[in-house]
Amino acid sequence: MFLIILFLFAGCSGLGLGGSPWTGNMHPKLGFPLNCNITKTQDCAPTYAALNASGDLWACPDGNATESTCGAEYSCMQGEGDNPICHGLNSRAPCCCPKPGCNAAPYFNWIIGVCKGDSCACGAAGNKAPSCGGGKCDAKCNGTLVPCCFGNDVTSLMPVYNEGTHAKINYIAAYDFNGTSGQWEIAEDSSFNTNGSRPTYDLLEPYGGLTPEQAWLAPQPGGSVFWSLGYYPAGVRGVGGKGGVMFVLSTEDWFWGTWYMLNTLTMDRGPGAEYPHTACRVTDDNCWASGNAGEMDFLEPGWNNPKMSTLDFRPSFSTQNNQVGRCFQGGVNGGGFGSQNYLLTEASPMQGASAEAIVYVAVVDSVGTFVYRIPAADVEEIWPGLSRTTAAASLPAAPTRTPGSVNPGNTDFAATFTSNCQAKTYDDAQAQECEFNGQQGFCVSFYFLRRLP
Repeated sequence: MFLIILFLFAGCSGLGLGGSPWTGNMHPKLGFPLNCNITKTQDCAPTYAALNASGDLWACPDGNATESTCGAEYSCMQGEGDNPICHGLNSRAPCCCPKPGCNAAPYFNWIIGVCKGDSCACGAAGNKAPSCGGGKCDAKCNGTLVPCCFGNDVTSLMPVYNEGTHAKINYIAAYDFNGTSGQWEIAEDSSFNTNGSRPTYDLLEPYGGLTPEQAWLAPQPGGSVFWSLGYYPAGVRGVGGKGGVMFVLSTEDWFWGTWYMLNTLTMDRGPGAEYPHTACRVTDDNCWASGNAGEMDFLEPGWNNPKMSTLDFRPSFSTQNNQVGRCFQGGVNGGGFGSQNYLLTEASPMQGASAEAIVYVAVVDSVGTFVYRIPAADVEEIWPGLSRTTAAASLPAAPTRTPGSVNPGNTDFAATFTSNCQAKTYDDAQAQECEFNGQQGFCVSFYFLRRLP
């Protein structure tokens, strides 16, 4: 029922399409050092030392427990080691304790990963192992050497790694839901170029293919583990705490990039590389596992799934499997590369296809994660307040009409839906067969069990 309501409900925003001012600062003049190699992970991102020297290094969050951190007031078990791994979770101790300094407040933000060649997760030519047959590979097998990634023979994916990401964007925006007005309200310090005042930005080009004065985004240090570069807003509050969050990404060209959500503590500590230890009072661990990073993947290509070649590498999946835990509990359809929870992005440029302007909208609320694929030519009618080049400061709660397909989303206006668990206790979660893991536990979801100011 909620799906139908969300797809059909929309109000009139009463706002024009001129867009809101953007105030986010990503220190773009420090992006892309001279002679950097885009095929080498992090080589084209500024260093923490460079940010510090320019006065742009954000403060390290202490991650101490407060009333508003996920699981702070609930019983938990102490795990072993840095992860920490817990066993035997139960209704009296449903949560694995975070390590010191890894209590995560329920605030989140977007991150974009782009890559080319060796820095595309499985793209390194040296990652080879004997074939086991049937698309599998392992050092213990005795077949011919093949490109191997997490046990999969990724020979068929090598062409897309070499092609690399295509990512030219008009703007990106973050929103909190206002329950009183029934609208989405923009978080300006997490939103960039929503007034369309700057040209389209190419995430794989120095300064976005613009001049340093025109540039409005920049890669961050430690941006992503499996991607050349990661772009994300650091040192800001993010969105969440009171309920649903929404992110909007307007693309002129988007192929084989990843777009997802993380907890702001993990972002500020460096998603793929640790923040300088000397600048943190408690720990510089990014707390991805030991504090729950709240990862929700909106558009994630099947980077180690050989079956992607059968659909011209177009599927991008919605996935919550990586961070089912304290801040979120997974439902019965967690997504992933083997699921039907995917959208088709633009046609493959390797086949000579032209770029396609698409606006992607990701909504995360108590029911689950909705990701919409909206042709840019239709977005003003489908979601009033959004256009190809601008995003208003306030937006209606939902699109004006139902997508043509869901799970998979393979038509012009399409969507994916990945559910959240509707249980409020460990026992109810067991009965509903909800997903939660032995590292983060069930514990608390800020959507259900807390009321933040």
